[in-house]
Amino acid sequence: MRILVTGVNRGLGFELIQLGLEKGHTMIGTWLKTRDGIDSLQALQAQYPDRLMLVEMDVTSEESVKAASELVRQRYDSIDCVVNNAGILLESKYNLEDPIINLDIGMFRKTLEVNTIGPAIVLKYFMPFVYRSCDPCVINITSEAGHLKTGLFTYLAYGVSKHGANMYTQKIRNFLASRPEYEHIRIFMMHPGRMNTVMGAENKQIEPSESANGIYDIIEKRVDPKLDIPFINYKGEQMPY
Repeated sequence: MRILVTGVNRGLGFELIQLGLEKGHTMIGTWLKTRDGIDSLQALQAQYPDRLMLVEMDVTSEESVKAASELVRQRYDSIDCVVNNAGILLESKYNLEDPIINLDIGMFRKTLEVNTIGPAIVLKYFMPFVYRSCDPCVINITSEAGHLKTGLFTYLAYGVSKHGANMYTQKIRNFLASRPEYEHIRIFMMHPGRMNTVMGAENKQIEPSESANGIYDIIEKRVDPKLDIPFINYKGEQMPY
């Protein structure tokens, strides 16, 4: 399969790229050109020069995503799976201040731009590749934080952004299901688990490698949930929404 993963500098994104290459897939990884993960990505590039394409891309910039899609188009005409993995968490669960009057609007806006608007921009330019696949799949990495429940008020910006990403996913799922030519496209909004990553360290329960293996079970159809509201965890189990 040909698989595109966003946000591959570290954490789950890097695990997905590495595992995909080990499984024999052709991988396209998008990354922000920072110091994070450069050595590891370059090592993978050297090991798999014919099956790994790395593309610099900022998911919050339509211009950047469009340029990245044009670079990919020079090499490939279709993509079998897009994993919208790029995301940020800029809050701490240990901040118990009033989240209404102490809300950092800049942080709130940036969180929404990356976690909610980012996947929409990516699919605007990469869905044409998916449409041309014989076995297409889209996975938007969201979070359990995206559902509604009583009692919790931490991670306000992150929770709102992931709820928005879930709603976006459901809306486009409904569109795809309404069109006979697109109804075969598998699409999921996925809670990847509470991973031991830079972003998830406060709540860690599993290693990102465990989540990556579960995600490939879904990509490769060893687990194939068929749900009207495809909000699942990395094991393919329905999440409450």
